[in-house]
Amino acid sequence: MATTPAPIDPRGPRTNQAVLAVALVVGFLAGQWLVVPVFGVVLFLGAAFGPRWGPVLRIYGAVLRPRLKPPHELEDPRPPRFAAAVGVVFLAASTFAFLFGATTLGWTLALIVAALAAAAATTGICVGCEMYVLLVRLRGGVRVVTIEREESELFDTQRPERKGGWAPIPVAHRTGQPLWLVFTTEFCAVCPKVVEQISTQHSDDSVLVLNVAEHLDLASVYKVRRAPTVVRADADGTVIVRLAGADSVRAELDALARESVTLA
Repeated sequence: MATTPAPIDPRGPRTNQAVLAVALVVGFLAGQWLVVPVFGVVLFLGAAFGPRWGPVLRIYGAVLRPRLKPPHELEDPRPPRFAAAVGVVFLAASTFAFLFGATTLGWTLALIVAALAAAAATTGICVGCEMYVLLVRLRGGVRVVTIEREESELFDTQRPERKGGWAPIPVAHRTGQPLWLVFTTEFCAVCPKVVEQISTQHSDDSVLVLNVAEHLDLASVYKVRRAPTVVRADADGTVIVRLAGADSVRAELDALARESVTLA
């Protein structure tokens, strides 16, 4: 039986992507095309054998990670490894282009990789990761969940604005009480704590925990792209607010606690 890979710190792949982007751009500016096959090998080692074999990933794990705070969330390692494999293909094609004298084509392919790596490192938008998710879904897989990693959202502790237009909670999930619909994944390290906080602070409300892998249709309705994502609704199923990420949920709980003190 296939085993589920252990979740990883998402900052490792982002560091890898940042180093790759910088190296390729520096190589282009210096006219040193050999940087392309060198980093093709670097990417290949991490993609084929995992973080322990990727030089940049090993340096991150040994030097940088111990000096950083624990990550807010963990992620499935398969999408970034697939993205790295796509990068290997592009860099291999680039290397062959250089060997056969097609310098312009070689740098074009290499700079495409650099641009995508830079975008993933700085914004969290990983094209290769999204390709993996799409392919798995087309094949009928249900175990892959994309995780947004935008810095502004990860560290925003302000109470989110109310958003209209969300579909009501399906009747099958309504309990006749105010509802907190918590979307989680098997890789979400903070989800149990978030559920505990909601249940403790709002013991009269219903808290329903749903695994995204088992409720893809409903997760799509509420645009779940992070774990946890919480949909808070009235007793009649009307959605009050959608909260993406643990920090947003905590901000909502804190705001509700302050409101209850004020009303008291």
